Amino acid sequence: MKDFPLIRSPKAALAGAAAVSLPLVILCLSPLTGLYAVMLLLYLVPMALCTVGMVCGALPMAFGAAAALVSMYALGGTAGLSLSAVYLLPILGCFAAVILGRLSFKQAAPLLIGVHVAGLAAAYLLLQRWTGGDLYTAAGDAVAAWLGNWELGDTMLYQFYATGMIALPEQLEEAMLVSKEEMLVLSDAARTDLLLSVRTLVSATLAGFIPSLIAGQSLLGGLGCMYVPIRFGYIAAEKRAFREEKPDSYILREDGKKILNFPTLGMPPLSLWHMPRGVGLKVGLAMAAGYFMQSGASAAMAIGGIILYTAASTLYVIQGLALINFMQKAKGTKRIWRILIPGLLLGLSVLPFVGVFDQITNIRGLRKPPEPKEE
Repeated sequence: MKDFPLIRSPKAALAGAAAVSLPLVILCLSPLTGLYAVMLLLYLVPMALCTVGMVCGALPMAFGAAAALVSMYALGGTAGLSLSAVYLLPILGCFAAVILGRLSFKQAAPLLIGVHVAGLAAAYLLLQRWTGGDLYTAAGDAVAAWLGNWELGDTMLYQFYATGMIALPEQLEEAMLVSKEEMLVLSDAARTDLLLSVRTLVSATLAGFIPSLIAGQSLLGGLGCMYVPIRFGYIAAEKRAFREEKPDSYILREDGKKILNFPTLGMPPLSLWHMPRGVGLKVGLAMAAGYFMQSGASAAMAIGGIILYTAASTLYVIQGLALINFMQKAKGTKRIWRILIPGLLLGLSVLPFVGVFDQITNIRGLRKPPEPKEE
């Protein structure tokens, strides 16, 4: 298993396993930071574990996965363990199969995107089953009950109120605070009203967040679990080949050129990723349709609009990342900035507009102009 050995080196294995495990374990020690651990598991842990597998080996990846499952069990008990296993393990298994089988990029991309969709959908269906088919209401009730019983719940409710996340009727605002000596204490009437607002806020937020998560994270996560591990794995393999000088580190091509013996899957550089002209137009129309469908009269139309808009905008996010990477490479930007700057722009939600700009202007010159019609 040259492409996916059990371990590449003890030092790399220890560093890779610790890099994934320690943040999750530390965050799960407190209920307040446990939510950040869940978000890490959803967005970054699959990609990080796949990268550890390519750079350090299969055993460090397995250890990191076990640490993630244990952390979710400590945070959410059997439910947390089941949900994280249903989501995480199929992704890692599919990635290992893709690498060991050396599938092509066009074969691997749909598989990894599909396994993300299946994992998230399975987790959603489990939650629906456990809550009697009313997940959003049950989640709102659970959060409200937790805040009502937590000793710092009044402080948290007041923070939500102060930041404008939830509101309070004017007649309750004047007598909102009962005591402020040792800790913030709310009046019973204000606490009850704020808890109801939190319940409504959580239910409404989840109703839009889950469809958006399935559509957006499946695309970003599926492609990210290919690009990032293969990219960093290739860099690590180049360094090992230079140090060790093993005869099987390179392959001699038919044209006489030596290339690194590494499963790149024929994946093009990120700087060259783009949507063809016709596809880009259809994706743009889908994004516009999804935007207007979100305000539809029926719940089904609104959910469909959320999924359509999120999927289309995510494709433009990926194209925006490609354009930024293209420009950074052209200017010789250091590798660390080629990671930090796109990450910052992703957090600022700027990349969809960058992708639309690239699609309209064809600034990279990757899309051929339409051929003139024959008379």
